[in-house]
Amino acid sequence: MGTSQGQEDLTEMVNKLATDVTAHEEALGNAAESFGEMKDEMKVLREQMADLVAMNRALTDTVTTLQAEVKELQVKNRTLQRQISVGGGNDRPAKVDVQRPAKYNGTRDSRVIDNFLFQVEYYLDLQGVMGDDLQVKTAAMLLEGDAVAWWRRKRLDIQKGICTIDTFDDFQRELRTYFMPRMRHAMPIGWLVN
Repeated sequence: MGTSQGQEDLTEMVNKLATDVTAHEEALGNAAESFGEMKDEMKVLREQMADLVAMNRALTDTVTTLQAEVKELQVKNRTLQRQISVGGGNDRPAKVDVQRPAKYNGTRDSRVIDNFLFQVEYYLDLQGVMGDDLQVKTAAMLLEGDAVAWWRRKRLDIQKGICTIDTFDDFQRELRTYFMPRMRHAMPIGWLVN
């Protein structure tokens, strides 16, 4: 009996092992199938990711192009606003007929100098003369006599780098400095009070 019992136990063990192997083979087959499905899904995800990257690049390029166009439109808008503000709009005549100011000849009279500079500034505004260089050149064209000689010397100084006159304000300051009468015999302030 002992041998047959041992054989039965052994047969039972072998059957149990066979059942376990079958179960493991089945589980391994399921795992292999799941792995294959995951591989296919990963391939699809990679393709979708590549599409998203391409779409992102295209959107970035579009945004960059649009930003450049917006900047260009802003510059054009500012230019148009300036033109409208100086008489380029449809509601105002394109050009106002403004008489040129009288030329300045170098008279050393503060009232004459102030009036001349006021008229030139007003003239530049009404004519819509934009740009510092053009304003200085226009003002210089309204000089004659000693004032032209002064301007010729100033231009030589500018070319040599001795001084700079870049704006109409610089022009006014230099003209006043040179032509305004100096108070040589100024009375002490105390004399005016007493």
